[in-house]
Amino acid sequence: MNNLKPSPSHLIRTKPFFWILLIIFIGIFFCIAYFLPADKGQTLPFFQNEHTKPIVIAHQGGKLLAPGNTIEAFRNAEKLGVDVIEMDIHITRDGHLVTIHDPTVDATTDGRGQVADYTLEELQRLDAGYTFKNAEREYSFRGKGVYIPTLEEVFQRFPHMKMNIEIKDDNPPERLDEIIRNLLGLIKEYDMENNVLIASFDQSIIDRFTLASGGRIAVQAGTQEVKKFVILHKLLLRNLYKPKVHGFQLPLQKGKIDFTDPVLISGAQRLNLPVHYWTVNDRQTMQRLIDAGADGIITDRPDLLLKLLDN
Repeated sequence: MNNLKPSPSHLIRTKPFFWILLIIFIGIFFCIAYFLPADKGQTLPFFQNEHTKPIVIAHQGGKLLAPGNTIEAFRNAEKLGVDVIEMDIHITRDGHLVTIHDPTVDATTDGRGQVADYTLEELQRLDAGYTFKNAEREYSFRGKGVYIPTLEEVFQRFPHMKMNIEIKDDNPPERLDEIIRNLLGLIKEYDMENNVLIASFDQSIIDRFTLASGGRIAVQAGTQEVKKFVILHKLLLRNLYKPKVHGFQLPLQKGKIDFTDPVLISGAQRLNLPVHYWTVNDRQTMQRLIDAGADGIITDRPDLLLKLLDN
């Protein structure tokens, strides 16, 4: 009988051929992917008519200048001339959306406990300026009548301001549909569709909001969506990314990944996806981001960034 096993010399001859074919195939795939027409994101009105780059986004209204997420902070940011005021929302026991960063009131007020366990009336009895210290380390807002506002009041008082609204992912998960429903209701009631940008670290919250809004309101990418874009970008497969958001909000760095790389910024911009960075409070880093081409900087010190841009 004939021996049907391939001879060692035959294996030696076929292995290089296999690897050559594989390399050719991979090369063709990367060429196609690299030169494939990009699926560009939709530019919604929130991102249009921007006269300066980067835009100045006052984090919690500028929480190193006034108590964060309060009318006092938002009023100061408006007076300074920022482009966007950023805020966080939680829901009260009786269904009101209020602007506060943490799920508890402990860090910023003289109270204790979960925001979701308070009624609005109970919540607004607390002193939201209680723990704030100014540059001189003085409690300059304590006992001055500062309270936790509702999102509705913020819309009423600042109807012409652009707002970056973060739906906090530590809200009670069983109430997320209620939060999204109430948020959309307020946005429509006060005609804020073109003036708000919705953010969350949790992409599933962004997806649920987008579904409810019909995709007509600008949203930022959650953590999962950011990872997807960055991985494809690093593999030179950026054009395979299919945007389902309208921009990115990034930290300066995560582990060994430098998110301020100008190539990454320009890669996102080629897909019509603006890139904003958080939270930047020193002039040197602000200047580095300006030089890198960032579209927006989120800062607790909007006064510093505005002065830097003026210069």
